[in-house]
Amino acid sequence: MHVIKHQKYALTEAQKQMYASEKLMNFRWIAKVAATYSPYILSAKDLADQKLFSELAEIGQFTELAYTNAVPVEFLFNNLNILMRSKFPLQGYDALDDSVLVSEFFGKVAHLHGYVVYRPRTKQLVVATSGTSTAIQAIQDLRTLWHRHKSHRGLVHSGFWQLYKGIRSFILEGIRKGFEEHEDIEELVITGHSMGAAVSYILLFDQILVSDDILPANLPIKLVAFGSPRPGDTNLARYYQELIDTYRGKYGDAAFSEYLVKAYNDGVPALPPLFLGYRHFTRTPLYYDHMCLYHIPSTQSEYTLFHVDAEKSLEYPRGGHNYYNGRDQERLLRRLGWLEKSLTKDEIHWQESYLERVQKHSR
Repeated sequence: MHVIKHQKYALTEAQKQMYASEKLMNFRWIAKVAATYSPYILSAKDLADQKLFSELAEIGQFTELAYTNAVPVEFLFNNLNILMRSKFPLQGYDALDDSVLVSEFFGKVAHLHGYVVYRPRTKQLVVATSGTSTAIQAIQDLRTLWHRHKSHRGLVHSGFWQLYKGIRSFILEGIRKGFEEHEDIEELVITGHSMGAAVSYILLFDQILVSDDILPANLPIKLVAFGSPRPGDTNLARYYQELIDTYRGKYGDAAFSEYLVKAYNDGVPALPPLFLGYRHFTRTPLYYDHMCLYHIPSTQSEYTLFHVDAEKSLEYPRGGHNYYNGRDQERLLRRLGWLEKSLTKDEIHWQESYLERVQKHSR
């Protein structure tokens, strides 16, 4: 069998500095010990088109912003014209431009953060839920005991279920408020990274796909999940897909679209492990590898890692959990941390204070 191995590349000075600055878990070690490579080799015939790549990367900007606990999302959206400038935290986050915050929430369990925002340019209502950002939330990740879902159709990860219950009412309130304030919404987007992706799946099969009083009839729904762990067992995955089939049967195939994106060297999608009975819910996931996006055949949907027969972009050669969509997520959070300190120090002259911090850390 023709096996393609990932080469090791000499890092540039900028890349060495980038990796030396990492503070978050990137789960590359989990990929080494818990993930397995598929025997299927991805190639040019599996490439997703550039339009899809760009669309998901745009939604990913909202997903990444959900991680901020330091600076209120309301402040960020009220100051986009400043914060999207060069050297400021949201530089390059162009999809956020003109977006209108509907609601921000912190969950009753482990203070899980998220928000609902309206995108006028695309006429989308976006629900974004944060991944794990605190030690208390990490404890919930480790609660891998089963919880029987009220549908009696399967078992769900108990930690994810508790986190979801803590934000459920806030999300539903935000969705309803969004439709009250913006009459031209044409699509609901539900997105999350890591644990936030798992919670997004639960929201769908627990509420959105089974309730008739949340969304207008025939409204398209889109799930965009980055680096999701496995949310439940085989039976619950089957139930989830039945709900999607029913929704599409009522409103057409285009009424529901789902994108589960895994990435090179990200070990999180390998958790919880298969031998405990956990499964992914999306039949045909996607794989992000060195700035390219590939379709994964349904027969290989549980594999976490793939060899790719293609030329590589070397911008983020090590891969990992926080390098989706051609961005360094840690860079965003690091700059938001500087912004928080600047606001605390001087609420009036925070821009000058922030730029001083940027200059200091660039030396």
